[in-house]
Amino acid sequence: MKAAALMVIFATVYSCSGGSKAEPEVMSAKLTADRQQVSSDKGSIFLSVAASGSWTLSLSYSGTESGWASLSVTSGSGSKNSVILSYNANSSSSPRTLTVTLNAGSLTSTVSFTQQGYTPSGGSGGEDERIAIPSWLELPGVPDDDEFKFISHNMTLNGKKQRNYSYWWDYSNLVARWVAYPLNSTLIGSGKRSDAWALDPLLSEKQQPVLYKGYSDGNDGWYARGHQIASADRLTPGINESTFYGTNMTPQNNDFNSGIWAVLEGQVRSWSKNSDTLYVVTGCTVEGSTKYCYDNKGKKVTVPTGYFKALLRYKENSTIGYGGFIGCGFYFDHANKYGSSVKKSMMMSIDDLEKKLGIDFFVNLPSDIENSVEKQDPKTVSWWGLND
Repeated sequence: MKAAALMVIFATVYSCSGGSKAEPEVMSAKLTADRQQVSSDKGSIFLSVAASGSWTLSLSYSGTESGWASLSVTSGSGSKNSVILSYNANSSSSPRTLTVTLNAGSLTSTVSFTQQGYTPSGGSGGEDERIAIPSWLELPGVPDDDEFKFISHNMTLNGKKQRNYSYWWDYSNLVARWVAYPLNSTLIGSGKRSDAWALDPLLSEKQQPVLYKGYSDGNDGWYARGHQIASADRLTPGINESTFYGTNMTPQNNDFNSGIWAVLEGQVRSWSKNSDTLYVVTGCTVEGSTKYCYDNKGKKVTVPTGYFKALLRYKENSTIGYGGFIGCGFYFDHANKYGSSVKKSMMMSIDDLEKKLGIDFFVNLPSDIENSVEKQDPKTVSWWGLND
């Protein structure tokens, strides 16, 4: 990602004292955006302010439509990263544009921002039409590949419609390669496990595993239905049910599922409750797998060879990390050999996890923050609180 920036510099002030000229004072005002053009979907981008002294931010809209965006911060002093510009979905077919203006004393810096108009995918409007990829922080890079499909589920929580979780569906192996979602105490909610096993309404029955009765034995015996986004990550009635879709399941060794994987899921929830938001990507690898089982209709489902989690923690005004962000990764072979506790030695940097998997995580972070967070060794960050 490359930040676009407009910069106003070199307002030089001179004063006289005893007929001599004082050293010039150099002021600056710089506003940058991690993106200046986005899809029609609801989302947010990051702005960064670099200024001397006090400053304000304001929005001005082109055209007749206004009020479709907002700023998390409108004033401050000195430099500030991670100012959030949030925007609503654009239901019109026409793009819309606004300008963000930074005022710092007599200096200004501006960035223009355009949201594309809504364009139906065309064709018959069937189950395989493509959608624009949102700019949510939890999402990895999503390549254009006909063997996979990006799918996202919404939810209504406290009367507000918002994203639930997204996933990258593998048609050939009938598993989600990853599931990505935000997590905090509010999103976890409260309630009980529904066990409401169901088909995912966003895919046809032929495109997903039917798992009302669990997996049937394949060439390696029985496997449990292992959640990717955990049931306990979405406890609110009416939302918990979405975690029981067959698309959120993978065939998982039962000892692994109820052992280290369940312990890590609990640890992730604990971390999220001490964060403003914990952005989670959990997934599986199928490369090299020769094992399979069957769904209730006799469709073959690949047994994964490994599982991973990539975590991005955000806490405003945190004294650790970069712009309030820190990250860590985990990878496990699909085997029951890890004991019953999550250890510091199991952690790895996001960079190392990316190299192992070939996945580009957290692509919607500003590039400078992304680079710093992803190369940091989480074993050196005491906040995670793990021991060996």
